[in-house]
Amino acid sequence: MPPEVVFRLLQALILVGFVANRAYYNRKLPAPEQDTLEKQEPSGLGRLAELLALPALLGTAAYVANPAWMEWSAVDSPAWVRWGGVGLALAGFALLRWSHQALGKNWSDRPRITQGQQLVTEGPYRRIRHPIYTAFLLILGSSLFVSANWFIGGLWIAMTGLDVRSRIAFEEDRMLARFGDAYRSYRERTGSLIPWF
Repeated sequence: MPPEVVFRLLQALILVGFVANRAYYNRKLPAPEQDTLEKQEPSGLGRLAELLALPALLGTAAYVANPAWMEWSAVDSPAWVRWGGVGLALAGFALLRWSHQALGKNWSDRPRITQGQQLVTEGPYRRIRHPIYTAFLLILGSSLFVSANWFIGGLWIAMTGLDVRSRIAFEEDRMLARFGDAYRSYRERTGSLIPWF
């Protein structure tokens, strides 16, 4: 099988795997709306991220269907760089799984505060406050390397970065209000998206 076909299939699998993971946890851990005390309302950054998702998805679909359609934004990358992108995606999926296990029923698809919410500081949360968002950046950002296409990768990174920034701003503020000094202390000993030692 030609290498480009392999990378096209891997790119498709990464995106499908990401969507399937989100759908699985939305179905497995649906949070009752009546438990919501406060949730994030759509923001300018969030809306911009949503707008970027469509061309990112269309560009990825075009690349998977026929790379010649996206050749205008292709980057000449050696195979080891592209395989490194696959490694980033796999690391992202592993971190995502670990994060979901640690959060359990505290997880929600959209940032919100619920009645029974607890401050989770175990698993990846021992060192990172937002490991799920780190996983998002690894998984979707890997598209830059796997597809070897600056348009596709750049859009996924920009979209994810904007969405993550919007979510973190809301969560940090609300968690501090809900958990006070406990969250303040936790924030001092952890990194936002990467471990802080």
